[in-house]
Amino acid sequence: MTRKLLLAALAFACAVSVVHAAEVVATVPTTAVEFSAAPWIALLREILLTAVVPVVAGYVIQALRRTYPMVGLFFTQRRVEQLGNAVTEFGINAIPGAVKEGKVSVNVGSAVIAKAVQYGIDNAPAKAMEAAGGPQGLAKIVFRKLNLDDEANEANTLAPILSTLPKK
Repeated sequence: MTRKLLLAALAFACAVSVVHAAEVVATVPTTAVEFSAAPWIALLREILLTAVVPVVAGYVIQALRRTYPMVGLFFTQRRVEQLGNAVTEFGINAIPGAVKEGKVSVNVGSAVIAKAVQYGIDNAPAKAMEAAGGPQGLAKIVFRKLNLDDEANEANTLAPILSTLPKK
């Protein structure tokens, strides 16, 4: 009962205040007050661009990765390919006798793989190395990217390097 009475009193007070406010507005002489909206709009735009857009973009990317796992796989695979290209280029440039366009001998190929993998271990992000399959996976990627001589194969070029690397 008291709750109904309080609610009725509150409704009556709201109605009376609205009527009273309408009477006050009607009797007050009108004066023109102008507010320029341009600074407020510029401030709101700046806030949206610096704070809200990156957060929303992060949520969209996260939702895409959860909804479509292939999107995440695509970005991971691209990163692994970039890592493989970068360390292979470094290995070729770091080892004398290694050439980008020509064939690479067994001894030079093994040295390029070892140098490239060590460079990847020292400089690549841990997530990229993990996605590549660790040092051994990265060594296999570099082996595939090299243009090796005809007598070079996995047993005489890659196997000696894999035996010296940690598993993961």
